[in-house]
Amino acid sequence: MKILAIYHNPVERLGNLKINAEEKFANEIEGNENFDMLFLMGGPMGVYEANKYPFIKREIELVRRGYKEGKKIFGICLGSQIIAEALGGKVIKGPFGQEVGVQEVKLVDEFMELFKSDKIPVFQLHGDTFSLPSNAKLLAYSEKYFQAFRVGKAIGLQFHIEVDSQMVKEWVNTYNLSPSLINEVKYIENKLQDYSLKLIEYVMHI
Repeated sequence: MKILAIYHNPVERLGNLKINAEEKFANEIEGNENFDMLFLMGGPMGVYEANKYPFIKREIELVRRGYKEGKKIFGICLGSQIIAEALGGKVIKGPFGQEVGVQEVKLVDEFMELFKSDKIPVFQLHGDTFSLPSNAKLLAYSEKYFQAFRVGKAIGLQFHIEVDSQMVKEWVNTYNLSPSLINEVKYIENKLQDYSLKLIEYVMHI
């Protein structure tokens, strides 16, 4: 299986998602890449900034082509927003403000079964949100925003499970965030690793 992972910033990598993937930065994407599974990771830009970051348009087309061809697609944070936009949703600045730090998300449907719980703690770092594509199935939500969805073989997570405290330390330095976030994540590192393993298994079998 050929897996392609697209990065939007060097500090936002696969992390806990232990897969053997070809890794490319978004500005290297030409739009004709071949893959069986596509991973789209996070980044500081917004989908609505496609004129400033033209690679977003190429990623949207890549998602649309992959979806039509029945390929597996998995996106985190910005990656989930790109999937939502590509498949009929709309990405906007979150009207209820940012979500930052370790917070609980509520699970429904397949995710409740996958994680054997109705809620899990995850790491949040975003200010944008999305509407769901018309044929999407909601899998998780918070008090403010949609948090996870599936459309066929395409899955989007607004939250982060791929991080550990070392990666978040890099984010703190890169994005000028509060150092307290490092210890927040350190407290749930083992859980995030477990969630990542479960999600990889889930994606592989959809």
